[in-house]
Amino acid sequence: RCQEPSLSISGAMAEFEVDEVSDAEKLQIAQHFLLNSPPGQFTSVLEDVKSLVPPALITDPLLQGIAREFNTKNLRVLETADAKVILCKAGETDASHYIHPSSKRIFPVNHVTMALLEGEEPQAMSTPTNPEVEDYRAAVEQAVEAYVGSQYSEESLSTSAVFADASSTKLTVVISGEKLNLRNFWSGQLLSTWSVTISGASATISGDIKVRAHYFEEGNIQLQSKKSVAEATISASDPGGLAQSIVEHIQGAEGSLQDGLESMYSNMTDETFKAMRRAKAVTGNKMNWNVNEVRLNTTLHKK
Repeated sequence: RCQEPSLSISGAMAEFEVDEVSDAEKLQIAQHFLLNSPPGQFTSVLEDVKSLVPPALITDPLLQGIAREFNTKNLRVLETADAKVILCKAGETDASHYIHPSSKRIFPVNHVTMALLEGEEPQAMSTPTNPEVEDYRAAVEQAVEAYVGSQYSEESLSTSAVFADASSTKLTVVISGEKLNLRNFWSGQLLSTWSVTISGASATISGDIKVRAHYFEEGNIQLQSKKSVAEATISASDPGGLAQSIVEHIQGAEGSLQDGLESMYSNMTDETFKAMRRAKAVTGNKMNWNVNEVRLNTTLHKK
């Protein structure tokens, strides 16, 4: 590896030296950029990062690990001919295989290309779902699918999955909604994960909702908002009742988060931006926004 020269600036005040960044530091910076890629832009960020670091620094196994962390953290969806598979910890059997609960198959995933692993095909699940909760899981899955279909844009890559723990009465509900319009310089995601534990005729539910948005026309603005929803008790007298209670709880929590964001943006216009504006000119006089007076002053100055 070529030794990059250090920069030395000598002068009357002091001497400054800029040390070379080590490979370990370069790798840490590259990983930070990749893990914080905006929705739908991991590949673009990867191309830019590769142009900034030595070619051999990011090895294929290392890149697979970074991509895996990014994919599972952001609930990315693997699209195949007959399934949409959410890549999440609840459905992970190992580093490159993920459960599609509705079809009871396991899909092999290349995390970098977001395609099936070359030479492998989806396989049937070898471990069956806990029979005590399968009826509940199937009912919740159907209700959540209907909710996502009615509330999320048809143009978005949106799907859901419900996983059952093999040795308990716990369900994990995952919703991933992503909409990309990179031609018009924006993209966004709404992600949520919910933990449901059934106990007799009732159940407890808690979850996290995350919103990510990116706007980059003549700028680069990212929004990241996360809300943790405290545990609550809901009815679970039968599979259909539990499914309905879960959907109502999720819809209420997601609606509350969106209402909060809308209120924040409204306050930005009415309060935040107003507070940032100068009430008076540097002369101490209030601004006069009378358009006719401005035109008159312009005309007089021209003369």
